[in-house]
Amino acid sequence: MDITAIQDISLGNVLLVLAVCAGAALVGAIGLLVAAAQQVARIEIPEDADFFETLQLVPITVPLALDLLDMAFDIFSAPISWIILELLGLQALQLITVFEGLLPGTQLIPTMTAAWLLARAMRNRRRQSPLRGVLSDYQQMERQARLGELRRRSVSLADSYRRQPLLPPDNIVDGEIYEEEEFEDDFDMLPPGGPEDEEW
Repeated sequence: MDITAIQDISLGNVLLVLAVCAGAALVGAIGLLVAAAQQVARIEIPEDADFFETLQLVPITVPLALDLLDMAFDIFSAPISWIILELLGLQALQLITVFEGLLPGTQLIPTMTAAWLLARAMRNRRRQSPLRGVLSDYQQMERQARLGELRRRSVSLADSYRRQPLLPPDNIVDGEIYEEEEFEDDFDMLPPGGPEDEEW
């Protein structure tokens, strides 16, 4: 047997195994995300919760699903994770998750699950570290900027609706809008068999 044929077969087998692992990780991540969405909906997470406080409150299905997404897509999991965490209302986890997702070669290391275990171990400790303080401050500034942007958008949208002219109510008949001339012309012509056609 030729040596190049053996190398081709082993490379093909390796790629096949990687594709099967990525597919299994994706299926597992989808299943865990469905369960996580139902579990997170029942949790009350404070608005000012930082990364570790949020990890202490979320179920294990969230970090497991994020790690499986990272395993399936590697660096391409970063935007997917961002959107999923936004939809779940877990914005405090976005920054670290995306940073971890962008690091190449970390897909086999369950970093979010390890962080969840670390956060659970630190549950009784309310020690404020410099890194935790900086991260919390950044997340609060980002949340306030997002809220300010939403308020500006809603005010500008409301103002644009207020500036639009309203149609006069006498132009609307049976839910349809008629121009003034057409409306008057309709009443000038009476239907046949009306009072003018009858003879007394």
